[in-house]
Amino acid sequence: MTTEDLIERYVADVVVLLPRRQRHDVARELRDLLAEEAAGADDVTELLRRFGHPADVAARYGTPVALIDPVDTRRFLTLAAGGAAVIQLGAFLGELIKPVRDFRAASDAAWPVVFAWLGLLFAGFAAAAWLRRRRPAQWRPRPLPTDRVNRPARLAGVAFFALGTLILLDPPAALRLATGGRAAQAAYDALAYDGAFLRYRGPIVLTLMLAGIAIQVVLALLGRWRAPLATADLAYNLVLCAVLTWVIGAGPVFAATPADETAKSFVALIILATLIDVAVRTRRRSVAHAMHHNA
Repeated sequence: MTTEDLIERYVADVVVLLPRRQRHDVARELRDLLAEEAAGADDVTELLRRFGHPADVAARYGTPVALIDPVDTRRFLTLAAGGAAVIQLGAFLGELIKPVRDFRAASDAAWPVVFAWLGLLFAGFAAAAWLRRRRPAQWRPRPLPTDRVNRPARLAGVAFFALGTLILLDPPAALRLATGGRAAQAAYDALAYDGAFLRYRGPIVLTLMLAGIAIQVVLALLGRWRAPLATADLAYNLVLCAVLTWVIGAGPVFAATPADETAKSFVALIILATLIDVAVRTRRRSVAHAMHHNA
C-alpha cells in the first residue's frame, strides 16, 4: 500500500468511531497532520502505530459516550457478581427444602434469572449515566456515618426477638394461648416439631438465637458499635447462616409437611437477607476504616 493508502485507511478507522458531525473535520485535520509527519518518515506503518490506536486517537477528539460511566464500573461489577451469587444461592437453598433434590437442575434453571438481573442492572446504570449527562446533579452534604445506635429502637428489637424465641420454643402452646384454645386440633398438630429436630438441631438453633439476643443487649447497653463487638456480630451472622443452611437441609423441622416447607422457605429468605446485610455492612466498615486511616 502507498503512503496515501495507509493514511486513508488509518483515518477511516479513526473517524468511524466518531459522531457523524465530527467526521469530516477530523478526517481533514488528521489527514493533513499525518501527511506532514509521513513526509520525512522511513516507515509509515510504524509511524502510524506510534501515533496511537484509532480508538485512542478518536477519544482525543471528544469524550466517548459510555453506557456505564467509568466511576460506576466498580459498583456495577460488585452488584452484578453479588446478585448472581445471591440468585444461585437462592436456587441452592430452594432445592434444600425439597424432599427430592437436583442441585444441578436448580443451578441451570437459575441462569436465565442471572442474565435477566445483569440486563436490568446494565439498563439501570445506562439510564443513570444518560440522566447524569443530561441533568448534572449537584452535590449535597449528608450526615457522616456514625457508630452510635438508637438505644430505644435496639431494645425494642431485643424485646421482639425475645418474644419470637419464646413463641418458637413451643409453637402449639403459643397458638393455644393466642386463640384461647379454640383452634382446631389439626392446627396444633401442624405446628409440632419433628422429633429428630428437637433432639439435635433444635438446641443448637436455640443457643444461636440466645447468643444473637445477647449481642444485641450488649450493643444497646454500650450505645455504639465497638470493633470487637462488630467482629463478633459479623462472625455470629456467618455462623448463623451456615447452621440454618444445615438445619433446613438435614431433615424436617416440623412434623407436618406443609408447615415444614413454609418454615424452610422463610429460613431460606432469612439466610439470603442476612448474607446481603453482612456484605453491605462489611463494605461500609471498609470505607469507614479507610477514611479513618487516612484522616
